[in-house]
Parts: sequence; structure tokens; C-alpha cells
Amino acid sequence: MQDAIENLEDTRDLEESEVLTGDRIFDIATFEQKVVLLYRCLSAFLDPTIEPPTLTNVIEAAAYFPFAFLQMRFGDEIYLEKEGLNEEESLKYFYRNLVWRGFEKYLLSNWQAGQEEFGFDEELDTFHSHSDNLSLWHTVVDELVDRIFWDRDWALTSNHPEVLDGIEEELSKPLGLDNYFTNRLPQVTLEQEEVAINEIRNWKLSASTE
Repeated sequence: MQDAIENLEDTRDLEESEVLTGDRIFDIATFEQKVVLLYRCLSAFLDPTIEPPTLTNVIEAAAYFPFAFLQMRFGDEIYLEKEGLNEEESLKYFYRNLVWRGFEKYLLSNWQAGQEEFGFDEELDTFHSHSDNLSLWHTVVDELVDRIFWDRDWALTSNHPEVLDGIEEELSKPLGLDNYFTNRLPQVTLEQEEVAINEIRNWKLSASTE
């Protein structure tokens, strides 16, 4: 999240964000609005005493944003490695090493079980923490995302923008989307923006959270 905020700052003057979540509303939000939304999500993720924000397409897109940022960074990191442009060893595999830890903890055993049940797959068997297989890294992030989100309803706003005008009751309730879609973004003060950025930059994980 800290790196994602830095990227937002560096690209805040671009007409279109480098990192897209698939939600039309979040993706067109201002830098200030995105920072505050990201802070609300991060706070609720890391501190169980904080009540989570009301679930909407915008809030879920904000929670997903760091994962979309990771997928972009994989592409950059692998490209720089192949071109020999990243000489600092600590940065050469930074994002791959970061995600590999989560992969080992939450996904690796399932992948190994799948190999045993469905047969050997050389592509999966040779996957490692410094792999340049971008497709597999994207799959890893997608599977980590699936541990948090049941689905990706927020992305419906890109393919079906009409849902922002309201969804029929006979569809919204069975799908659990009643009052889910919104086209509203928070009004943000300079003070709120500064607090959000400072808190994210200086966030220290407790031992239990880590």
C-alpha cells in the first residue's frame, strides 16, 4: 500500500491512472479521494477494532487497488531484469520476493496437491521466487485476492455501466447487491488527505498482524 500511494503521487498529473481496478467510479477519483478511500480500507484490514466501511463498489475497488498495483509492478520488474536495467540486487526481485512469502504460506500446498491429483505440470513445477513467468505471477495475485473477495462485483461497472443507475430489485437481492453500487465519491479536505498519507507512510504492523 505504501508503494501504491507513492505511485499515485508520482502519476497524479496523468490523464489516466497507471493502475486500474475496473471500477469506473474509483478509477476516475482524484488523488485525494483515492488516498482517503485506501486509508479507510487499510485501517479496517489491519486493525480489527475499526469498523469496516459500508460495502460498495468503490470501497471494494479501493481494497483491491494494491493488488492491481502489484500486478503492474510484476511486469515492470520482469522487464527491467530481462533488459539488465535493474542493477540493485535488493530491488531486482523485490515484488516477487514479497508475494512469494504469501504464496508459500497460503497457496503452495494447494498447488502441490493439484499437481498430485491432476498430474504433473512443468510450468507450475518450475515456478520459483525469481520466475519471469508473468502469467503465473498474475495467477498468484488473483488467488490471493480470492482469499479476501468472494467475487469482483465492482468490475461490473466497467462492462455494464448501467448498474450505476440502479439495479432491478429482483436481481439485486438474490445477488446480494442491494445498495451496493454507488456513483458517489467522498468529499475530502486537505487535512483528511494529509492524515491519510501520513498514517499509511508511517504504518507499523504489530507482531500479531504480521
